[in-house]
Amino acid sequence: MTADKFSKYMYDLIDRVVSTIGPREPCSEAELKAADMMAEEFKPMCDAVKVEPFTCSPTAFLGFLPISVILYIIAAGLYWVFAPAALFFALVGFVMLFFEFMRYKEFVDFLFPKKTSKNVLGVIKPRGEVKRRLIVCGHMDSAYEFNLFLLLKNGAVVLMIIGVLATLILLGASIAKTIAYFNGTADARIYVIFGAISIGLYPILGLFLQFHSYHPVPGAMDDMAGVAVAAGLGKYLSDAKQNGGFVPQHTEVVLYAAGCEEAGLRGAKRYVAAHKQELLQTPTTALIYDGVYDEKFLTVITREICTGAKHDKKLVNAVIDIAKKRNMPIRKRLVPFGASDSSVFSLAGISSTCILCQDVDTLVPNYHTRFDTVEKIRPEALAVSLQVAVDMLEKIDAEAGG
Repeated sequence: MTADKFSKYMYDLIDRVVSTIGPREPCSEAELKAADMMAEEFKPMCDAVKVEPFTCSPTAFLGFLPISVILYIIAAGLYWVFAPAALFFALVGFVMLFFEFMRYKEFVDFLFPKKTSKNVLGVIKPRGEVKRRLIVCGHMDSAYEFNLFLLLKNGAVVLMIIGVLATLILLGASIAKTIAYFNGTADARIYVIFGAISIGLYPILGLFLQFHSYHPVPGAMDDMAGVAVAAGLGKYLSDAKQNGGFVPQHTEVVLYAAGCEEAGLRGAKRYVAAHKQELLQTPTTALIYDGVYDEKFLTVITREICTGAKHDKKLVNAVIDIAKKRNMPIRKRLVPFGASDSSVFSLAGISSTCILCQDVDTLVPNYHTRFDTVEKIRPEALAVSLQVAVDMLEKIDAEAGG
């Protein structure tokens, strides 16, 4: 496999970032240092390198959660004394949860301070006219440690489901009791039962006040590994130019190191918003790598439930065909909770999918915890991921007449 040659380079790049810079909280000095490092890394292998600063509210995406929990507690208390007030607080809490966390909208970001981050873009021109474009992307920032994931492992997923159901139960009960309040029937036994259920769920909802810490994790698998795959493609093409290997004739390659993915996909949102016209004008394919550590779990994502993104079926099938031709086992999966930067591209009408080498059927110990270290990454996973990108580039360029 051609990409095996570059596995050590990719692994060493991850190690260098994690060991010299460390955890990279969105919009932090560490994330900015990683951006500067990647810009320097891209320069020898690219025709142009662009660093695009942007602003966002990095703590809003998860910072809303304690507010939502407090609103739930207030609503569950008011439910017993004045249902219309309970409905108001329950509705506000649910709307925040739905738009900020489940739909990744910047719904309450105005309540949180703005800071600066950077997107880093390395552009490699083809030999001839640009007819197609391939973006290979990973994100530089690392997540805050999720306390519940660290302590409860798969049990945290159950708690998250219960938490969402609890907000829906309280909201539905508040709506029903408010209607009954104005009809003079709010003392029915059914309302007592739902009120008791809402109060009984207090302890579980209370755990979400400590859902995450404000200590970022090392972020090797998630997602310096994805950035390393992008850099690996640049290294591959640089090597090919020097040694007579494959060089695209009509496909522009963009190596994209994204900022602030863990802050609610903010970096990808800013990039797509700024470049949407050119991304649509020249047919563009985006391969987003996120969570690369074990090639046995090579996975292509078909859709992401929270954002509502449905990824390009043709592209998903092309990734599967590439893997099968290489005798690499591959799975199709959807993302039920959370989202990747691929959502932003797909929702904008740009052909995209997310590729992982991570077991998404369970909550792996190195996901959003202090155990996300470089030692957990298999160099073979990096090689497999890069080979998919190389083969996809060859396929796209052939279709463009290369």
